[in-house]
Amino acid sequence: MNGRNSEVCLLYSESDKAIANLLEDALNYYSINIWKTQNISIGSKIISETIQVLEKAEFVIVLWSSNSIKSALLKDLASEAKKNKKVLIPVLIQGVRIPGEFLDIQPANLVDWDGDHENEQIVKLWRLIQDKVLNYRSKKVGFSQFITVFSLVLTCIGVILTIATPEVRCFLKLQCPENLSSGATPQLPSETNSPEPVKAIPIPQPSIENPLVNKTPIPLPSNPPSPSFTDKSNSNNQQTVEVNGLIFKLQSCKRLKQDVRCDVLITNTLKDRKIRLYANYSYKSKFLDIEGLAYLAESIEIDAVKVTAYTDTQLIQNANVKLSINFVEIPSQVNQIQVLDIAATALLPYKELQGIQFRNIVLSK
Repeated sequence: MNGRNSEVCLLYSESDKAIANLLEDALNYYSINIWKTQNISIGSKIISETIQVLEKAEFVIVLWSSNSIKSALLKDLASEAKKNKKVLIPVLIQGVRIPGEFLDIQPANLVDWDGDHENEQIVKLWRLIQDKVLNYRSKKVGFSQFITVFSLVLTCIGVILTIATPEVRCFLKLQCPENLSSGATPQLPSETNSPEPVKAIPIPQPSIENPLVNKTPIPLPSNPPSPSFTDKSNSNNQQTVEVNGLIFKLQSCKRLKQDVRCDVLITNTLKDRKIRLYANYSYKSKFLDIEGLAYLAESIEIDAVKVTAYTDTQLIQNANVKLSINFVEIPSQVNQIQVLDIAATALLPYKELQGIQFRNIVLSK
């Protein structure tokens, strides 16, 4: 990843490299890409590169341990980030006292963390970074939209002022004043001098038959083909995926105020069998928005039963079963799903069903 374009920068002491790698892997699991220093204690090149990344980054994570609190360079970099109004996120990886100038910021506690992606502190850290990144991007997008609209208004005003000038209106043949029209002003003929119009009397012409004309009539098609039209409305949402003899057909993804609900029809083409569908457990159903941010399923519904972890269901051959996947507290600016990923496993024998994915889904209301 290009560090200079990263929004999240990770600072740590070289002796804490192992825990930094685990944290990077955990955040990547939640689709948050970060830039981390390789060694900020030696080498002018890496220090220079770190400073450049800090200037570009909006969010800075600092790992505090018994070694990092002794690093003057790391404290200087963290102070510089705070001074430049960066969003500073301290993370305790050992039971130490954070340097005084950073005590006003509530830290995340990862003391004795073993790298579990579903650790409560990791989930809180993910949501904190995700919310801040999303708000930061919304501000940038909002300002860009303002500049675009403002430029468009100025362009429209310029066009109106240009058309309003007599010379331009005359050039466009909209209206020409007398002093701009070429030639003398035409005089209207008087009623006394105007001659009577001469009426032309049509002279009948003899019809001459062309001997070269083929008098045999050319047959016309009795039923000319009519053009066919294909209705492409909602074609991006009507997607079908087949995995291991199971057909998953996306019916719709709807926004319900702050929540999103996706309905999928499942058809088993093989003999009767049982599968397990997941909301948020060891496997997780989720979706990515067009910004690359991940949202985990809050619950799923099947056979009118709602669960937050997983459910086992018996699928009868060639019978349809409706699955609903619920996502809660989705920001209002999210109106399109880049990838919807459904987690499922086959039972007896146990097998993970991979590739149940739908792409480029526009949320309906």
